[in-house]
Amino acid sequence: MKSQPDYRLVCSWGARQQSAQAVAQDVLRCSAQLLLACPELGAWHYLGRKDVLVAQPQEVDAVRAEVLACGNGARGAPAPDLVLPVGFDSLLLTAKSQGAAWMAHIGSGVDIAWNRVSLTPPRTGPLAQALTEPVMMERLFRLMIALWQPDWATVSHTDMDDPDPGAPVPVHWLLYGREPLPRDVRLPPGVSLCGVAGEAVDAHKVPDWHLPGPYLRTTPADERFNYATPAHRAACEQLKTVLRQARWLPESAAN
Repeated sequence: MKSQPDYRLVCSWGARQQSAQAVAQDVLRCSAQLLLACPELGAWHYLGRKDVLVAQPQEVDAVRAEVLACGNGARGAPAPDLVLPVGFDSLLLTAKSQGAAWMAHIGSGVDIAWNRVSLTPPRTGPLAQALTEPVMMERLFRLMIALWQPDWATVSHTDMDDPDPGAPVPVHWLLYGREPLPRDVRLPPGVSLCGVAGEAVDAHKVPDWHLPGPYLRTTPADERFNYATPAHRAACEQLKTVLRQARWLPESAAN
């Protein structure tokens, strides 16, 4: 089966300090909601001793003790009320081979260690096809925005021809920003504005589209984004230019 690009769904936000117990609750909630939204994921696991896959526990205390890692590298299970300026890390996998990965660095209260969660589909196999099917990817994108209330959310993939491979907020398939777009922004051809609930929004007829919530899509609803596709590349590059001219995109991940 032909390999797909390395798609990834990322949510990121600035300082939002949380205790280890609160982070564990959020991890458990998100992992459960993702399984409900996409049953093809099957089940989540964490890496136990000798990197053996262990089924994710379903109790908050067990998630805190077994799944969370201190962002400062300290060993051992974090105490429930522990708060760290650099937050906590976690990794969940559906399988070692052709599986999806969910990674998080959350609970950070400092801007130099931005909070971030990501969902990375495999590049081959049935799960890769299921997760990157356009309707499913958009469903997961909306779900992650609703769960994490991020400053930014994106769906993108790497491409050697992309002139901005290290952009803090890549402009590829789907793009959400908490701040409303400037009122004079006019979207390029091929770019759609959608509501977080999934409904299409007419940017020129509905004034409420400027309120926080809507996101941008650079493909038709039934097309899987690929930067190598000329129409997709043109749409996202034109959108990137428009958003930069409007000074809407951040210059760094801490903005």
